[in-house]
Amino acid sequence: MAKLAKSYDCLIVGAGPAGIFATLELLRLGLKKIIIIDKGKSVKKRDPGDTLSGVGGAGLFSDGKLNFAPIIGKTDLTEFLTLNEAKIIIEEIEKTFSRFGVKEKSYPSNLKKAEEIRRRTKQIGLDLLLIKQKHLGSDKLPVYINKIENYLKQKKVTFLLESEVTKLLKKGKKIKGVKLNDGRIVIAEKVIVAPGRVGNSWLVKELRSLGINLEQKGIEIGVRVEVPEEVMAGLTSIIYDPTIFIRTSSYDDQIRTFCTNPVGFVVREDYLDFACVNGHASKNNTSANSNFALLDKVSLTEPVTNTIAYGESICRLATTLGGGKPLLQRLADFKRRRRSTWSRLKKSYVEPTLKEVTPGDISMAFPHRIVVNIIEALEALEKIIPGVASDSTLLYAPEVKFFSVRPKVNKNLETTIKNLFVAGDGAGVSGNIVGAAATGIIAARGVAGADA
Repeated sequence: MAKLAKSYDCLIVGAGPAGIFATLELLRLGLKKIIIIDKGKSVKKRDPGDTLSGVGGAGLFSDGKLNFAPIIGKTDLTEFLTLNEAKIIIEEIEKTFSRFGVKEKSYPSNLKKAEEIRRRTKQIGLDLLLIKQKHLGSDKLPVYINKIENYLKQKKVTFLLESEVTKLLKKGKKIKGVKLNDGRIVIAEKVIVAPGRVGNSWLVKELRSLGINLEQKGIEIGVRVEVPEEVMAGLTSIIYDPTIFIRTSSYDDQIRTFCTNPVGFVVREDYLDFACVNGHASKNNTSANSNFALLDKVSLTEPVTNTIAYGESICRLATTLGGGKPLLQRLADFKRRRRSTWSRLKKSYVEPTLKEVTPGDISMAFPHRIVVNIIEALEALEKIIPGVASDSTLLYAPEVKFFSVRPKVNKNLETTIKNLFVAGDGAGVSGNIVGAAATGIIAARGVAGADA
């Protein structure tokens, strides 16, 4: 098998936020020979339909929300750092984005009003997370990531794009490099694996083959909710992306809002062999609607613990029912347990922003428990966001976040194989752009033997 001409100090699998920020940190710490491998394309060669792979990762064509918090959703940096150390890394990430031109305003836009909204949510048994946020827009984020990519190339970082890593190669007790889909081998002293959500199944398979212990984590599965912009405006003008946690009454399960997109669009996200949905918002291209994800946390316990397989089976069933397209249902029909049709959807006051969908019955794909949780969560949100649970509200399915299985790691995100590190969403150690970037920095410091 052919080898690349030279070996590297560090090889990074994945050019998303984790891989990019790991590289920036490695350069700062003095490492010179660094290679990033990704099966996707450079920022300039990617287009909005190319959503999951390439420089910038799956978040490149998201609406570009940056949540500057050490603990949010699937991200909890205090697993690896003290809270103060985690806050310092978050501040460093914000400064790095600013260095590459990010100057958008921060949210909450009015802290006093935001705290009043949070007080009201507490009064009705909900919990609103207040954190610092910036919204870059799906049209602006690629501009900033392209600047970072160009900077890394100027610093002689090697990018090996449109090349897929198929195997982690072990020699003795160490990883010696990786094998590519064309048979070439890349050699490196240390490896950071950050393949993004799309690479989770591959990573799990490789880690198991290497005998690395894995930990089961839950997934989140649910719907994307679309309403008229006026319904959300009073909230999103103050808190751009409100994360609200709800405990459902029937099952006492946790469900949360995620990734709100004021005047945004619902978009298709092709994931493995099924069709999912997501949302984004641009700075310059707007709609009459706002959308957000409503996600139900699912964790399986003994005797069956493969949460990824469970989530994938739901998504495949939904895609089958949709004829290869996401499902769309009016909330009135969802509550009445009947399928939506185009004629019924025309009775809605909300014009769908994603047209390539199939009207149907989401409850034929989702378990009863998740259906009940979604209805109860929307009814609870109605108390703080009037109109969100109206008959005209649109539901798209499925939306899923896979963070189910991850390797056991130490505080430097190093696995039980001493020169193999992990980072980012695909490794199950983060759940958003800033969180992934932070884990990339932690792993890079582990590689370089530097303290946080």
